[in-house]
Parts: sequence; C-alpha cells; structure tokens
Amino acid sequence: MTHQDFLKQSIEELRLKTAAHDRLWHLGEADWSVDQDTGEIEFANKNGMVAKCSVQIIGTFDTTDSTWLWAWDHPSVQPPLRSHATRLLEYGEANKISTLTTRKLSATEDQCWEFTALACKLNDAQGGYRGPSGTTLVFMTFGEPQLSGDTTNNKNSGHVIPAENDTEPEFTKEIPDDIRDKVVGFITALRDWELASHDAYKGDDARKSKAFIRNSYADLIAKWCVEETESLPKSFGNPPNHCPDLERLVSFAPGDGQCRVRTRHTSSTGHISDYEYHLRRSNNRWLIANLFWLDGDEKFEML
Repeated sequence: MTHQDFLKQSIEELRLKTAAHDRLWHLGEADWSVDQDTGEIEFANKNGMVAKCSVQIIGTFDTTDSTWLWAWDHPSVQPPLRSHATRLLEYGEANKISTLTTRKLSATEDQCWEFTALACKLNDAQGGYRGPSGTTLVFMTFGEPQLSGDTTNNKNSGHVIPAENDTEPEFTKEIPDDIRDKVVGFITALRDWELASHDAYKGDDARKSKAFIRNSYADLIAKWCVEETESLPKSFGNPPNHCPDLERLVSFAPGDGQCRVRTRHTSSTGHISDYEYHLRRSNNRWLIANLFWLDGDEKFEML
C-alpha cells in the first residue's frame, strides 16, 4: 500500500470512529481535560456523563504562526504520552516522509488532522481529538471510553424507552416469535458486517477494501430489507454499533401488514442506545423497512 492510500484509509477510519463517538456520547459537545500524570483524558458532558480514556499526545499546532511541533520531542509532553507519536516517527523514517520526521514545521490544521489520523491507525487507537489550549491546538489519540456519571440523562440513553416498559400505548412487551427472529437475525447480520468491514479496512488494498464494504452492505440490504431500500453509506466500528448479545428487544407495536420493534443496546462500557426497527410483510415474509436511532422524541434514519 502506498503512503497516500494508507493516509486516505486512516482519514476515513478516523472519520467513522469520530462519528460513532459523537453519536453515542456526544464527543463534540464535551469539555476536556488531560492529566499527564495518569495518562488519561476526561470528556465531561453538561448532562453529568463523563467519559475517561487513556490518552496520547501527537503534537501541537500554534495558530499564531501555523507551526506544528511533534510530541516525540515536545518539552511540555511527558515521555509516557509520546509513544503514539514516536510510532509515527518510526513510520516516517521507514518511508522517508519528511513531514513525519521534522520536529517542527509549517502546517495547516488539515495536515494536523492527517497526522492524528495516521497515529490513530498505526496505534489502533479508538479515536482522535483536537483540544484548544489558548492559541494552541493539542492533537491527541485516545483509547476505549469508560463511561460514568449520570448516564440516565444522556441524550442517547433512552428518553423514549424506559428500562422495562414503553410509555406509548400502542407498544406491548409481547413480541411474536417470527418478528423477534427477524429482528435478531438482522441485528446479527449488521454485527457481522461491521466486524468484517472493520477488518477489511485494516487491509493493504484500500480500493479493494472499500469495494468489499460497499458490496457486502448492498448484499445485506438485498437479503434483509424491502426492495426499495437504498444502500446508503453506513458507519461501522469495533465494537460494533449492533450486537445480538447486547441489544435487547424491548417492545412491539403491531399494524396492518407492518409493525415496529424497539430495542435497547447496552455497550460493554454501560452506554445505552435505543433503536426502532420498522418491518413490512411482503410475499408472506417479514422484511426490514427502516431502522431509526431514537434520540429523545426525535428519530434519525440509520439505513
């Protein structure tokens, strides 16, 4: 794989990871603080939920003169927080890329994000972040978020679906077996697609990886969904957004040739996401007509 292909793959992977974090626990709205002694970054939302992650500093961008200073030789960065940047230095030396081996250089903010995306990819980090500190922007990578605090008030934590019941009268906890089997099967298929796509993105051939991700998602839609469903681009990750072991079917609303099923996904870190699956009867079998992520009283289309 050429460096440019690897860079494109890294940028796209970071974009997808960032979108997932922002959707699940609103990364973009959180306040941040880094404790270099513990090697942790803390993201705090106004609703009281806190996400703590291991952190690495990649470099800093001085907005007054548009210069980048690498963390691998930065006087303000403690040595334990330089390892991801050092890995990128080694990659730059091996591939003779001067921008990755020059301690301080003129740069743009977009280039700083490219550096961070490369570091995230090379070190298999869970995400990247840019934090302002006066006139300086600190670019970092972080590990698996550990959530704590008041998750019940999180925007994604289920204002629509209480833990055991649904407040809307048309919903019942009694879910027919054939409907349950269809939704669980689709959740399993989504899980398998996300994991396979994540693995494909680690491959050496970026064009082949993208083709696999696009075509396998189209196959999934063709198998499980109504005919008119469009195969739109969809984010994926590891851990996946859907998993049959973690996503519990909560309630069911019947209709004439159609129905809705609501689910609750609880991640390994305790984060809760609520979904609503729309199904339609077609040729004597149930197919998925749509999938929504529930955010309070709003619904966001996921297919």
